[in-house]
Amino acid sequence: MAVVQLASEADVMAALGRVLTSDESARVGAILDKASELFRQRSGQQFTAGTSFVRLRVVGDQVSMPQRPVVSVTAVTTDDGEDTAVTFGTLFQSKVRLSGVVGGDMVRVNYSHGGVVPELVRLTVADITRKVLEIDPNAVQGKTQHSETVGPFTEQDTYATWAQGGQTMLSPSDADIADSFRVRSYGAVVMVP
Repeated sequence: MAVVQLASEADVMAALGRVLTSDESARVGAILDKASELFRQRSGQQFTAGTSFVRLRVVGDQVSMPQRPVVSVTAVTTDDGEDTAVTFGTLFQSKVRLSGVVGGDMVRVNYSHGGVVPELVRLTVADITRKVLEIDPNAVQGKTQHSETVGPFTEQDTYATWAQGGQTMLSPSDADIADSFRVRSYGAVVMVP
């Protein structure tokens, strides 16, 4: 299954401030794929258009969908073995009011979500890719420090732990940005196969 990247090669070039070299061009697609999936995993969001069929607990008289933004709700049914259709009202942000169910009941919701990738997500994924492409060759080899002395001059470098080995991963600041997109309260969610 192909990964829908959250940033483009052009975004990476803008982050670098130059055109990609032939070596970087060969690597950028795989790095963008992994950076996109790591950001999705950390944030709990897909960002791109899609549909979900989830099992949610009713809180009060409404349910809140975990993926944002919610575009439309297709169907809501009870989860009591009878799959009875539940009447639902107007969608407000990621919540929809239900009738005929009470707080604590479980329902199955089929809905569509996503759309245009937020600018902060696009720029962050492009920057993650830029950082991977610019990792010092010594850090790629797994070194934590490098020192070089020429005459009376000494140059010493220390490499961040996330850069060692040259793997694609979220830095602490990237993880903080992804966490800012995480939905903090939507009740119990069970993904339905």
